[in-house]
Amino acid sequence: MKPNEKKWLAIIIGAALLLAYLGGVFAQYGYPAPTWQMGGQPDVKFTDVDKENYKKGIGRFHVYETVVDSLDIATERTTATNYKIYWYTRQGTQWIYHETGDDKYVTLTPGDGGVLWIVVTIPSGQAFYVDYQKIVTNNQYVNSYLYIDADADGVKEFAFPYDMKNQPIPNSGYPAITFMGFILTYEASFTGLVDVANVTSIGTATVTKFYDYYLSFATAKSAVAIYKIEVLMNWTDETKMRLKKLNVPGLGYLDGSEFTKTFTASDIRYTYTITNNFDGAIYLKYPSNAQNRFDMTLGLEWTLATDDFIRVQTTVYYLVAQTEAGASTSDYFQAGEA
Repeated sequence: MKPNEKKWLAIIIGAALLLAYLGGVFAQYGYPAPTWQMGGQPDVKFTDVDKENYKKGIGRFHVYETVVDSLDIATERTTATNYKIYWYTRQGTQWIYHETGDDKYVTLTPGDGGVLWIVVTIPSGQAFYVDYQKIVTNNQYVNSYLYIDADADGVKEFAFPYDMKNQPIPNSGYPAITFMGFILTYEASFTGLVDVANVTSIGTATVTKFYDYYLSFATAKSAVAIYKIEVLMNWTDETKMRLKKLNVPGLGYLDGSEFTKTFTASDIRYTYTITNNFDGAIYLKYPSNAQNRFDMTLGLEWTLATDDFIRVQTTVYYLVAQTEAGASTSDYFQAGEA
């Protein structure tokens, strides 16, 4: 072959490779065209092997996310401000980070098991909870969650496994999925328990009386994450008063025997611990156009002597959004024989 012919052949081959690259032919191998990287969607040709791999959740995917307020669906929250989403895969106990945020591309390998993990976090200073239960029930390809420290920073996050197997293959571009996230607005001004007045004339016979406590909010479309309930009496003799039952929103009536009793030198405490973190807490929600009352009726058994007067305090503990620090609201009343 003459030198000029070699030169022209090299030019033709180079031009063909360039056109193929610009056309997105090599995108399936991890080299998307520049126009596609800027947001275009070129025609990506998949072989039969590629299609079989995609059925197993193996290949390159285009991933999107959208997050709304659970109690105000029309309000879409802002990515990287109100919340952050991280895209991971997981092999054994190893978490493999891929991308952060919306409109990204991730590549799954055979070792990933066809599962893409989405980690949802609330940035510092943002007054929101991750509504992990609604996320599981509202995403077709998500059926569970983990509360785990995926990035090894000492803080646990909610992580959701997204089934990438058998995702539809489009005519152009890569297979795409959209993760739907939900977060709850934290009630920073939670008004809590409504006061119960002092009680007299209980008498000396053994009797069970009920007190109409209830929780309320200062702001609609908000929530608090309840993690513990405590009933305390400033008396050391349980024969005077016993906790019979307490209606806890989200749980119903709990018998006094379900509470842990602690005796101190000055009081008796009945404690029911639901959880110590965001996972498993009771997310008390106040939607718009709903009654702002969540009954917490308290039932106590009294056997008082003449002139007995006992102070009873009920406390609801809840978790501050994002920090998971504990806060509480409480009320007390005094009860006497006469």
